[in-house]
Amino acid sequence: MNEFYVEIITPEKSFFEGNVEAAICPTTDGDIEILKGHQNLVAALSEDEIKLKINGEWKTAVVTSGFFEVRKDRVIIFADYCDEVSDYENAKTRRREIIEKEHKLHEERLLIQRKSDLSLSRYLINSHRNRRNLKFK
Repeated sequence: MNEFYVEIITPEKSFFEGNVEAAICPTTDGDIEILKGHQNLVAALSEDEIKLKINGEWKTAVVTSGFFEVRKDRVIIFADYCDEVSDYENAKTRRREIIEKEHKLHEERLLIQRKSDLSLSRYLINSHRNRRNLKFK
């Protein structure tokens, strides 16, 4: 069999461990296909899909930045994030919603701050005017 061992590790979990027939990893210089007996290599990952050929069938996952190392018949991939494509899309959607919510909250706080600053300015202007109108005997 022309299989080799692949392990995908993220800070949160070990995403995959097992034998594959081929792996296609996204790098900063383009995709690299790895087969059994590939030359030793260390390369940076870029955010894209990683493909693993398992029992003749291609499986796809999404990885973000990180790096991978190829040694003999072993590949270890260290990624900041790796998950199924559908999970990744859901995570991106949730992150976008959180960012939009935080942005809206920030805008509301800025508006409250501006109103507060305006009220303080009005108070200071009025108190200055009132001081000028005071007549001391």
